[in-house]
Amino acid sequence: MSNDNLLGIAEIADLAGVSKQAVSNWCMRYDHFPRPIQNLQSGSVWDREKIAAWVRSFNGEETHVLSFINFNGGVGTTTTAVAVAEMLAQDERKHILLIDLDPQTNATASLISEDQRAEMDRNGRTIAQLFEDRLNPHNAPKFDIEKAIAHQVSTIKDGIARLDLLPSSIRLIELEYRISMIERSGNFTANPLDILRAAIQPVIDRYDYIIIDCPPSLGTMTKNGLRISTGYVIPATPNLVATLGIYLIVDNVERFAQDIGLPIPPLGIVATKVQANNLHRQVIADLTTKRLGRFSEPGGLPQPSLFGNKIPQVVARSANVDADICTLKEKYGVAYDALHGLTLEIRQLCEKKKH
Repeated sequence: MSNDNLLGIAEIADLAGVSKQAVSNWCMRYDHFPRPIQNLQSGSVWDREKIAAWVRSFNGEETHVLSFINFNGGVGTTTTAVAVAEMLAQDERKHILLIDLDPQTNATASLISEDQRAEMDRNGRTIAQLFEDRLNPHNAPKFDIEKAIAHQVSTIKDGIARLDLLPSSIRLIELEYRISMIERSGNFTANPLDILRAAIQPVIDRYDYIIIDCPPSLGTMTKNGLRISTGYVIPATPNLVATLGIYLIVDNVERFAQDIGLPIPPLGIVATKVQANNLHRQVIADLTTKRLGRFSEPGGLPQPSLFGNKIPQVVARSANVDADICTLKEKYGVAYDALHGLTLEIRQLCEKKKH
């Protein structure tokens, strides 16, 4: 085959009218992207005819960015977000990035080992370094999105090939406070709510879904997550305390969406830690018929729909990364079917526009 029939990434980018980064993202995201015919020291090369045909037929697929959020802690937000990310990657064969914005780092701890977490934090390869760089603009930035993403993460086997993680750090607690203070004083040269958006821009097209585990507040971290979200999910235990805050979440997210001029629709409410008692049954009935609290008042906001799959009260085997767990069914036990059903519901809602 003559050199005229060979293309490198730069030539593919010129042919498609995109950046080299976009081509690299295509290679990583799409299984149907042509395989290189040879890997040289200077880089991989592809057959021109096959690439040209692929580019002509290519119809870019949206990256769905979903924030999992509840202002109450302890309702299973992290467990639900991590499970959906794992099942989308393992069972649905989607390319997933999970972003842990919570300083408690529970999502990070459930996907990578303590040693790996400590090493990444020491080397500035966590979300904390990204925000620390913005607080010290006169220093050379240390955060590198490519180095900060941990690949093939999960507690099962040797990890899940299509699941990546942008890890958190406990240092976010102090950093969020400092950023919020500077934000209020107006001393940022750029919008502090765009920090995450700018950082992941080079890699966002690499993923089918980005799942964001938000802290239990509407602070700077959560707003950074919502700023890039195409929708959000509300995990909530069906008791009076946990569900009273749902209206507050929907109201605040709607106000924030209006402030930034972008829609952030709720995908729905997930009933979590469900028990077979009268209180849970009654609250689920109210959620199902959309009669929950202030949502039933005239002129109030419409209540997001309740997902059909309810997550039972169980203890998932997710805390110990070194545990000998081979499958997601082992990891989530009796909750697996409900979590897998929820994952399919979320995928259907996100991708229904394609059909």
